[in-house]
Amino acid sequence: MTISKFRDTILSWYKKNKRSLPWRKTRDPYRILVSEIMLQQTQVLRVLPKYKEFLKAFPTVQDLATAHDKTLLAVWQGMGYWRRALFLKKTAQLITETYRGEIPSSLQELMKLPGVGPYTAGAVACFAFNSSEAFIDTNIRRVYLHFFFPLKEKVSDKEILPLAQQAITALPSPITPKEWHSALFDYGSLVIKDRSVNKRSLHYAKQSEFEGSLRFFRAKVLRFVLNAPDQKASLFRIGRMLKEEETPYDPQSILGSLVKDGLLKKHHSTYSL
Repeated sequence: MTISKFRDTILSWYKKNKRSLPWRKTRDPYRILVSEIMLQQTQVLRVLPKYKEFLKAFPTVQDLATAHDKTLLAVWQGMGYWRRALFLKKTAQLITETYRGEIPSSLQELMKLPGVGPYTAGAVACFAFNSSEAFIDTNIRRVYLHFFFPLKEKVSDKEILPLAQQAITALPSPITPKEWHSALFDYGSLVIKDRSVNKRSLHYAKQSEFEGSLRFFRAKVLRFVLNAPDQKASLFRIGRMLKEEETPYDPQSILGSLVKDGLLKKHHSTYSL
């Protein structure tokens, strides 16, 4: 498979099958950053309604920077991986204080933001600022594994990145890096149904089951406190709820982890947002 033929295959399919997603219709770096943080470990169908709700509640980076944690987590509810919401707020505060309210465009500066790693930095730089630097996520990786490493096991991203960068070079006009990466996302998500391809990556890690996990019961506690009067609940009430849910985890350890992550605050024997 040549790079040229590979590009033609992806772009030909994308021309007929591309998805219309709200974050693809904007060049606003803030909106793109929100979408990328939301899409970390969360499926597109779950993100779509929350993305709209989140931007209605916090339409600007300044609105998010000054948001109360209670309001923020109430809006985030249903997305999972709650710490992402706090990372977003910390990022908004840093952007407001350090970057005068403007989201930085360079990969180096973007990676200084809380909760932003190489992939998210690359995606924001590409979709907001049309950076031509290659980046890799699960879907993009799956595409390259499928086309270029059909038999090889334990493929490193270091082997994929040169191919990915080469594919961006000399994209046919008027295709931009933004459109090219959108095409890769959609092809990896919608066409390559065999997810076992992911296992050929050196970076593959099987996601643990959510049901019955520590994350599952942490979410139960957070929702319980969110829905409690004044968004406060005693250790006794939380413990009783967890007992009814038949958790195998010590309530104190669940609460301790939530306090450590900044998702709950402890006041003697009471917990609040």
